[in-house]
Amino acid sequence: MAYICGQILSAHIVGKIFYQKNVFQEGSGNPGARNAGRSFGKLGFLLVLVGDMLKAFLVCWLTDLYGFDILGQTIAFGLVIIGHMFPFIYKFKGGKGVASFIGGLLYISPYTTFSFIGVFLIIFPFIKSFTKSGLISIMTVPFFLYLFESNIRVSMIIAIIAIMIILRHREKK
Repeated sequence: MAYICGQILSAHIVGKIFYQKNVFQEGSGNPGARNAGRSFGKLGFLLVLVGDMLKAFLVCWLTDLYGFDILGQTIAFGLVIIGHMFPFIYKFKGGKGVASFIGGLLYISPYTTFSFIGVFLIIFPFIKSFTKSGLISIMTVPFFLYLFESNIRVSMIIAIIAIMIILRHREKK
């Protein structure tokens, strides 16, 4: 079910409902918040960002509600990211997973999320690239997660998710 929830691409829904456009045919063609922002404006960016964050947050919350520990929540979180990146309903052409990553991480470990944001805010003025600063920040998440949660399995799963996101940013669309 987490993989299926991941396939709910907010950019596609927002584009169709509010802008009568297909995000796959706009800008870079990527169904993510950044392309939605370029294609639909600031409100489109915000709606997609929140929508993609919310789906991962809600899946983690539901797994917690049904008694899964942090490891089970993290596995479900990883499946949401995979569903977002490789949705079979869109011929496996999905987003890059950053907004969903932040949403799920916010539920699993809020302190790690704040550390991730802190690293981004420190790095961005020097690098001046939103994408590069974000990817560097994402690379720190497994370390912060281990620091705050002391769970090597969860940190390893998050490291795999982080690597997937970084590799997804390297792909040519």
